Amino acid sequence: MATPYQKRMMTRRTSDLTRLAEQYKKNVQAMTGEYETEFAKFQQEREAAMAPYNEAVRRYRETDMPAYEAAVAAYQKRLDDFNRAMEDYESNPSERIQNQRFIGGRGQQIQIEGKTYSLNDFKGPADVSIKYEGNKAVAYRDRPMPKMSGSAPKAPATPQAPQVAEFDQAQFEQKRGQLQQEYQREVGERRSSRLAAVRRTGRTLLKDA
Repeated sequence: MATPYQKRMMTRRTSDLTRLAEQYKKNVQAMTGEYETEFAKFQQEREAAMAPYNEAVRRYRETDMPAYEAAVAAYQKRLDDFNRAMEDYESNPSERIQNQRFIGGRGQQIQIEGKTYSLNDFKGPADVSIKYEGNKAVAYRDRPMPKMSGSAPKAPATPQAPQVAEFDQAQFEQKRGQLQQEYQREVGERRSSRLAAVRRTGRTLLKDA
């Protein structure tokens, strides 16, 4: 039969296990609170670091890209107009001068826009050439070659995200593991002590029987 002392010791060990479990729970809660505080701080710092990038992305999407697309559309229209003008120019690089008169006979001459020029040694404006249509000289003026205005727009630079480190939760995992190991060790030691007390009590009962 267990002595009062042995009963008190067994009750004390049971109470120790309860207190140990409560303390372990408090330690875990404290570590969880610390984790949440550090993670909230990390999120604030990350948001602050990402704020300029997020603003750059917003401006890129809402302002830079629409402006670039509009510039591309305008440039494409100018390019299409230029290509059409070049096709027309290449098919007809000169145009007939309206105000002209051919003066035939000996020492042929031509009158262009009120001025008379000899056809034997034509020394008219540099952009004017003489073509013969049958026996008649006709003056043509070179058309100006089309020019493409402006250059292709450049695409805006794509915003680059900053290098932000990931949250380091390894230290909390390590602390959690240490708490669990210490708790399991303490529980194991107390259970071993309790089992030893039970065995001693059993031996006492057998001896007294």
